[in-house]
This record gives sequence, C-alpha cells and structure tokens, in this order.
Amino acid sequence: MAKTVDLNTAGVSEMTQLPGVAKNVAYNIVNHRKRHGFFTAWEELTEVKEFPVGRLDEIKARAILSSPDGPDAAAPPRHPKSHLQEEKKKTKGYTHHMRSSRRTEKSRENAGPRH
Repeated sequence: MAKTVDLNTAGVSEMTQLPGVAKNVAYNIVNHRKRHGFFTAWEELTEVKEFPVGRLDEIKARAILSSPDGPDAAAPPRHPKSHLQEEKKKTKGYTHHMRSSRRTEKSRENAGPRH
C-alpha cells in the first residue's frame, strides 16, 4: 500500500508521489500553503494554479489534511471565490472611449449654427 501524504506538512518530493501531481504543481501547492496558510478543506486545493481537479478523488484516497496545531487550528475553511460574480472594472480617468464620444459634440459646437 502507498504511503499517505499530509498536504499541510509534505514537501515537494513527497507530493510528487500523488497521482496527477507533477513537480511544478507540487511547488504551486507549497507556495500557496505558505501564502494562504494550511488547507482546511479539499475544495481549497482547486485554488492552486494548475491543480488537477479531475484527479481530486484519487488524491483524496492517498492524502490527508491534518489539522495544524496553533491558535488558528479551529479556523473555518476558506472557500474558493468562484461563486462570486466578477464585476466589470471601472475605468480610471479619461479614456479613449470617452474622448471619441465627446469629439463629435465639440465639433458640432465649434461648427456654429446650421442655416
């Protein structure tokens, strides 16, 4: 039977033993863990860049998520922000679109009255 890997403490070499986890994905998991803290739910792994989401069930069979010791041990799980709707960015300042829409108005004003 294969060795169980703890995703909250394992290094890159241990994570590459999991199905579908290449060296670059293992580095991404470790870097994500350093930046955002320990994983508390399996769904949080989908936030990792290039993570093989289709093989998550196989990974669950060979890996565990240990609860870290410390003040944040009882922290609620983070959830991916995929359920939030992306808002369109608002432009800052004077854009080409605004200039092009105002030029016709200015040219009409400068032309004078129609006879």
